[in-house]
Amino acid sequence: MFNSTMLRAIAVSVFLAPVVALAPIAASAQTPVKLVLDYAVQGQQAPIVLASDGDYLKSVGVDLQDDRGYGSADAIARLASGAYDLAFADLGALVQFNAKHSENALIDVFQVYDVAPMVILSLKASNITKPTDLAGKRIASPPGASSRVMFPIFAATNKVDTSAITWLGVTPQLRETMLKQGQADATTALITDVAGLKSIGISENDISVMQFSDYGLNIYGHALLTTPEFAAKHPDVLKKIVKGVAEALKTSIANPSVAIAAIKKRDPLVDVDLERHRLELVIKSAIVSDHVKAAGLSAVDMDRMQKTIDVVTTTFETPALKAASIYHADYLPPHGDLMLP
Repeated sequence: MFNSTMLRAIAVSVFLAPVVALAPIAASAQTPVKLVLDYAVQGQQAPIVLASDGDYLKSVGVDLQDDRGYGSADAIARLASGAYDLAFADLGALVQFNAKHSENALIDVFQVYDVAPMVILSLKASNITKPTDLAGKRIASPPGASSRVMFPIFAATNKVDTSAITWLGVTPQLRETMLKQGQADATTALITDVAGLKSIGISENDISVMQFSDYGLNIYGHALLTTPEFAAKHPDVLKKIVKGVAEALKTSIANPSVAIAAIKKRDPLVDVDLERHRLELVIKSAIVSDHVKAAGLSAVDMDRMQKTIDVVTTTFETPALKAASIYHADYLPPHGDLMLP
């Protein structure tokens, strides 16, 4: 005979059994996707981390894993090799890759940076005040960095004699140190690298910054990239990812601290103030342009996209490419979801 307590226990166990049984099914419903970043996780990558680790994607069944990269060229090569499904990397580097590897061409599905945040940094004491002053100078940069890859375009646009430049191939960690020590006259970098100067004893007041976009090179920057094969095979998953990244990006713009908290959760040793500064610099200089304020995120002007592509293919003397072959807006969420608050 069962007493009332035993009956209640049996009822509860019967009720919970389906729930327990369904738990593995719910977990397996998460679609794993791998993304490679352009560099190690810093403030500018924080919105991607926020999308990966927050509820933006997990709530819709996508498990996005993001791994560090070693420059945009490296990230693009890894994506093309099939090691990753997505990459966060520079559009110019993508154009250069596609022009050389048409059989392995990649696509841009979400234009994150409306303006490329590439810069030339030098100490004011070096008296490098305009692009032509770089002739005869020593420039330090990692070979795979997007700013290094795109420098020939900056040089061609501004008639800089590149034959008189000495390139110093260095790691990102040594780049600004060499500048401080006088072993390099300038560096190619991203605007976010300005934030790290204070940690090595260089005041921002002592630095000259030449942003590519201020010197005739107003081109698109970093984007979310994928392969045509992944897009064709997983269109719904890709749409969820683009929407999730867009939402995380909007959150990061409205409150950078939320994004920085996401990378702090991964690495308790993160310098919150430094990484927030990096994120704020890239938001101001690359993401929230006047065009984005009016038209929303990834509101690509196809004429400007074509000009971006043309300046790359012309400078590197590679085959011409059409904007429609590179940028695909098919995976964007409704326009209203891309508007900033």
